[in-house]
Amino acid sequence: MEHVVLYRNDNEFSSWPFNAGMWKISENNILVGFMNMPCDYTNTKHLMHRRVEFFGRIAAVRSTDGGRTWGVAETVADNLEVNEQLQFGKEPTIEPHDFSDPNTLLCCWTTPNSGAPDAKAWVKLSKDAGLTWGPAVLLPFCNIPRFQGRSSYLVRPDGVILLFLTAKPQHNNYDRPVVYGSFDGGVRWTLLSYMPDSNEYRVICPSPIMLKDGTIIVGVRCKSSMEAAWGEVYASEDGGLTWQLRSRINEHGDTVHLTLLEDGRIFAVYGYRIPAYGIRAKISEDGGRTWGPELMLRDDGGNRDLGYPRATEVGKGEILATYYFNSKDDPIQMNGGGVRHIAGTILKV
Repeated sequence: MEHVVLYRNDNEFSSWPFNAGMWKISENNILVGFMNMPCDYTNTKHLMHRRVEFFGRIAAVRSTDGGRTWGVAETVADNLEVNEQLQFGKEPTIEPHDFSDPNTLLCCWTTPNSGAPDAKAWVKLSKDAGLTWGPAVLLPFCNIPRFQGRSSYLVRPDGVILLFLTAKPQHNNYDRPVVYGSFDGGVRWTLLSYMPDSNEYRVICPSPIMLKDGTIIVGVRCKSSMEAAWGEVYASEDGGLTWQLRSRINEHGDTVHLTLLEDGRIFAVYGYRIPAYGIRAKISEDGGRTWGPELMLRDDGGNRDLGYPRATEVGKGEILATYYFNSKDDPIQMNGGGVRHIAGTILKV
């Protein structure tokens, strides 16, 4: 394994690639999104996540050598500006985008923050591999009071874009995943299906892939408390309309991201938010029905404020896993953890 740093500033809080997005445009051209804002690591209030969600920005860094070196961070969206635009601005008009083009990207997030009782999800689209982005456009509510939007989507063979969101329904105290669809290149969106939920805990952070036979596989984070979380896998054989439980990934693990490898295996990477804090992964060789032994990517985290990973295959059998991290050995410490930064691990399986 080879560990790399994608982005670090000792005076900033940088976090959550899973929320912002990761896009593989070509074999070596990879764009990784994350959230960040100024942070004073002597002030515990600066580590509050809702502060970052509301006052921060979505940034992105690019690698053109398969993830070993990274460029300057560019802004995808300023959360305050987007919130003001969506609250008081005129609804923008967007045109259809060609999602068969690898340069077409979608970013999805939430305003004003993911914990607000009336949080709304929005999307931004790019035609030029993330060099520029169009305006933020709100998704329709479809009678759902609250959303958490993340850049988790895939394109079906018939061209329909499926966007996987977390929703707080009207008659359940706990969040559940839902599937939105666009039939016209990202211009209009509608609710397609509800994924399974629980009356005991949150089922959130869906991460979709499509197998070679057309089956859609989605990893979700089952979160009972800050100390209890695990990953599950659901499958749809009808294009995302109905869902069945396929497996449980792990005994403990936070937000999970699935990557379909060229050889057909599935790579699941997740944060590990109990000691030893770090990043772990598993591999399935049978379409997500069973999972192999746990792989330890990192066990040197300072505290549980880490994870939210995304991964992609950068070469045959070579994977780049990205995540936010804080090290127990960092010279700058706050509450047992170091500077929150964006790191990665390049590994072969």
